[in-house]
Amino acid sequence: MGTVINVKDLTKIYNNKVKAVNNVSFSVNEGEIFGLLGPNGAGKTTILKILATLIKPTEGNVRIFDYDILKDKQKIREIIGYVPQDLSVDSALTGYENLLISAKLYDIEKEKREIKIEEILKILELDEWKNKLVRTYSGGMIRKLEIAQVLVHDPKIMFLDEPTVGLDPKSRRMIWNEIEKIRKMYGTTFILTTHYMEEADKICDRVGIINNGKIMVIDTPENLKKNVGKSHAIIKISGNLDKIDIQDAKIIGNEIDVPIENPDVELPELMNKFYENNIKILEIHVMENTLDDVFLKYTGSRIEESHQWGDTRKIRRIARRLA
Repeated sequence: MGTVINVKDLTKIYNNKVKAVNNVSFSVNEGEIFGLLGPNGAGKTTILKILATLIKPTEGNVRIFDYDILKDKQKIREIIGYVPQDLSVDSALTGYENLLISAKLYDIEKEKREIKIEEILKILELDEWKNKLVRTYSGGMIRKLEIAQVLVHDPKIMFLDEPTVGLDPKSRRMIWNEIEKIRKMYGTTFILTTHYMEEADKICDRVGIINNGKIMVIDTPENLKKNVGKSHAIIKISGNLDKIDIQDAKIIGNEIDVPIENPDVELPELMNKFYENNIKILEIHVMENTLDDVFLKYTGSRIEESHQWGDTRKIRRIARRLA
């Protein structure tokens, strides 16, 4: 599995003063789902637009499949797909008509268009809705159709900018499943931006924590969380603890705070100790590390999971377009 994207010392300055991206370097492997996790205004969208050849960098070098984004712009556009945050389908057309327009724009041969469109509609489970107007679609279905639009030309890399912003939890999980399905079927490489910690944790092979235009750290979600420190189990008990020695535990009244690295192994062992000493367990709460804890460690602040103002704005935009 080789490297398909190389970003080196990437910087983007707007109006000669606003540094949206600050000396960023990273690489992405073929078939990988790579996420940029950070709050609104962190520079995520700017990086994605540079990679998609939509805006030019101020400094730095980017190569995609060994093509230079400044010298080989057209060749890169032939092998990538870009799904922006804003609505990119026509609500006055059917799902099929939207895909037909995309197929024509990508100059797909006439005899292949129908086969490809039907294939994608079936994969994304939109085939039963293909002849219905997009204004009748749910938010999740609209997002799937937007992904379908860029799939018609078999891109090797897909850029997804906040792919589930404004969607309810059920629709969000549906989009995650579709991304994984496309990756498995076509070997597609994905780069996505998100401010949802769960999204980055669930579907990304590696995550770059980004804040104020800088990538602070890159690793797998699991390694990032481990590097923060151990998780904690808060155990409420009834009984005498004098005969039990629990390393590094903090005891406050009838509650014990225990650092735990591997809950599946350590918790059963701890429960056996309690049982053997006639100590009754009333409640157990495992406080596992999250990517928000990782963000706090590397930036000194937390990502607000809801980002209500951003989500609401997205929903209103869609509502206006579908009205």
